[in-house]
This record gives sequence, structure tokens and C-alpha cells, in this order.
Amino acid sequence: MSHFTSRRSRLAVLIFPVLLVGLGLASVSGQVVPSGDPSGVAKGLHQLFMHDVCTAEYLPQPDTCIHAQLIEKPVTVGGKAGSVYDVRLRVRGLFEPTTIVGAETPDAAHPYYQVGGTIRARDWSAWHIEVSEPKQTYWLNHYPKVSHTIYKEDFEVTVPMAAGATVTVRVVDGNDRQMDNAEPDRADRMQIIAGVTAKPLDGQMLRLDVVKVTAR
Repeated sequence: MSHFTSRRSRLAVLIFPVLLVGLGLASVSGQVVPSGDPSGVAKGLHQLFMHDVCTAEYLPQPDTCIHAQLIEKPVTVGGKAGSVYDVRLRVRGLFEPTTIVGAETPDAAHPYYQVGGTIRARDWSAWHIEVSEPKQTYWLNHYPKVSHTIYKEDFEVTVPMAAGATVTVRVVDGNDRQMDNAEPDRADRMQIIAGVTAKPLDGQMLRLDVVKVTAR
């Protein structure tokens, strides 16, 4: 390796984390977080970051902003045809609350995580993961009541996914306004997701990491 090539490689290593920070994103210690999915069954979900950005201000309610009413990212599950995998996900997010009815609460320690059911508070952002097979919807931000609050969540869940299934990570809102994380002077705002966002971002956001994948 020439001296010039070695120097260029060192510069690339130094510049890459700086670019991430400039975008408001950060890597942990400048390195990629390892996946618990060495076969790549759910590789499309690992380090998936969804940012519901503010597109304009909403002056009547200054702690809110205008945003897109639907954002989604579909991912196709890999693996062996006919197999079903238990995919363990780490879920981290900054969300406003919504209310889900007719759902199950699989973990009492994380009551905001609901399985099945439908949205009651349709004018509030509903963050969820929808799996085509076995068909189910997993809600991430259920609360007993809605409010002008941004909640910080960090928990793990196991979601069954069949090989070839479509997994859609989605946020939907019945109106064009959302709580804005970048609004200062409020205790629940200006938050970050450690190791993911280097500075507070506007709007709301979700980060998924694949912790483990096990074939049934």
C-alpha cells in the first residue's frame, strides 16, 4: 500500500463520523452497531431510522409543526421458504401519544406497546410495525390519553415474521400536525436518541435494531 493510499484511508475514517454528525446522526464510537442476525433474515430492519420531519411551522400551536400524514418503509424478510422467524427488535423512539383500542398488552412493563387492535385517536401520530405473515400490527406509542407530550421509548420486543413476508414500518396521522421535538423551553423536548442522533432533531423519530433472529 502506498503512503498516499494509507493517508487517504485514514482521512476517510476521520471524515465519515463527521458527516454523520453534520446530518444530525451519530454512530456509536464511530462504528456500526452489530446485528444479531448473521444470516441477514431481517437485515432491512437493522438500524432502520425513520424521521417524521417538520415541513412548516404551525403558528396557532407553536409546540407543533406541519408534517406528512403518512411515512412508511417496507422491508422483505429473507430466510428459507416456509420458515417463520422470531425477530427480536430493539425499539427506540421519540413519539407523541395515540390511543389504541381492542389490543393486547404482551408486556406490562411496556404498556405503550400493543398488539392488534385499531386506532382510536386518529388525529394523533400512530407509530407501528405491520407484518403480512403471520399477519399482525404492532403499535409502539399507545397511551391512556393524548397530550402535547413527546415520550422517549427504549424497549425490546419479539415479532414473528415468515420468510418472504413484507414488514412495513409506518407512522400515520389523521391531520397534518405533530408535536415538534425541536421546540425549546419544554421539559419533554430537545431530546436525542443516544448513539443515533447527535443533536435534537425536529418532529418525531424511530430507530430499530435487530438483536436476535431465531427460526421456529
